[in-house]
Amino acid sequence: MYIFYLIAFNVPIIYAIDIGSPGDVDSGKDAYLRDMTDQGRLTQSMIVDDHTFRNMTGSPLYFYINPMNRISNDTKIMAKLKFRGDSDLDIALYKDYAWQPLFIKRLDNYTLVKRLNDTSIYSIDNSNNYTNYDTIKEWISGNIPRYSSIKLYDYILDPYILINRELTYNNAETEINQTFRGTHSFLVYLNDSLNLALGKQDLNWYNGSDEYSVELYDMDGNLIFSDTIQDDGITDNTSQKLPPQFKTFYHDGMEKGTYELKLVNLRENNKNMDSTITWIKINTDKILTQGDILPLNPGALFFDLRKNSTLKFFAWQRAAIQNLSIRGTVNRDVIINSSHLGASVSVELPEGSYNISIEGNIYMSGANFAFAKKSLFQPFNYQVTDENSEWLIISNYQAEKENNGWIIAKKIYSGSNIELMNDKTIIFGLKKKGEQEVELDGFEVILTPR
Repeated sequence: MYIFYLIAFNVPIIYAIDIGSPGDVDSGKDAYLRDMTDQGRLTQSMIVDDHTFRNMTGSPLYFYINPMNRISNDTKIMAKLKFRGDSDLDIALYKDYAWQPLFIKRLDNYTLVKRLNDTSIYSIDNSNNYTNYDTIKEWISGNIPRYSSIKLYDYILDPYILINRELTYNNAETEINQTFRGTHSFLVYLNDSLNLALGKQDLNWYNGSDEYSVELYDMDGNLIFSDTIQDDGITDNTSQKLPPQFKTFYHDGMEKGTYELKLVNLRENNKNMDSTITWIKINTDKILTQGDILPLNPGALFFDLRKNSTLKFFAWQRAAIQNLSIRGTVNRDVIINSSHLGASVSVELPEGSYNISIEGNIYMSGANFAFAKKSLFQPFNYQVTDENSEWLIISNYQAEKENNGWIIAKKIYSGSNIELMNDKTIIFGLKKKGEQEVELDGFEVILTPR
């Protein structure tokens, strides 16, 4: 009858752990903190001014909840942590432990400018007046300037507002006479079809078959076309190079727009990149690299930066020793010598248009590169980045500061997110980032039937 009453009238049940108090690690209780003092992740109980707590000294920690009422898929589950410290904290559920942010320290430098439903938007600059909208999608489009940088936490930006649709397709072909080693990704703007030709040459430095998978994705991440270039027939580490293989790929019935073209080096049991793409021809004048690239030959690359950015170069072998010449809004000469082998070299550049001359055999990242100036285009309205950004968008995030530096952070789940250990126990994991200790005062789980 008691449980039925709770379910019928949506009365929340609170399971609380007073961290640092007697019994907080008592596994016989309905709610307890796993004792991990011997593992060096948790201090003994401490008391200051009649206030009990423990310090989190390592990760992860685990909180165990044995609910007495049934959990349905619709049950609302709120986890609430009271703590003090400057470390970022992540929380996760048994048993997959998919970590999500519980506290983000960098938000101290941002201003909360919009909260709608469970989504919050923060800005590094709160000098603007914002127009109110009914949806997050409309708010972003109406208030965040084009080409702004955005960091996303547990939020998927609607492709409709992310993708730049103000582009013009020109019926032209682009040839790229460059050799790429390993897997590479490109952004291409296509009309109604893909007409692609590739050259492939295996290095045969390692045992195993070497194939390339040609994959085309729309901006929702849906695979719309795939095919394969087979191995050259040599699967031993002979280092013998055969003449390049050539293959043409065609796919039609497409909508005009931006797509991701991935050339994936399938390596079977071979863990090394043992094949190259030696030539690309495609039916568009708009094609850019995406992510890390490894061009092997000398050449010129072009790129536009919509904000101050950092290019990174990684010299992986002596063939990568070279002088890089960057010309454009500002000029930079970058010397890669033997002291840089096995290390990353960073170059800061302001917003602007650039070209770079390379001698090849070097990893490059930090921009979308084109191999002809006419191939440059802006595929996205916003720059989604993991680096420092002007905007942060996060879902399911609540963190409020109290007196004396204490912080209350909350994360909400539904019963459908829960997998019980031994069909009876909810386990929350807590992980801190960095070496600083975190004072833990209390942990609560509130179950609300719906």
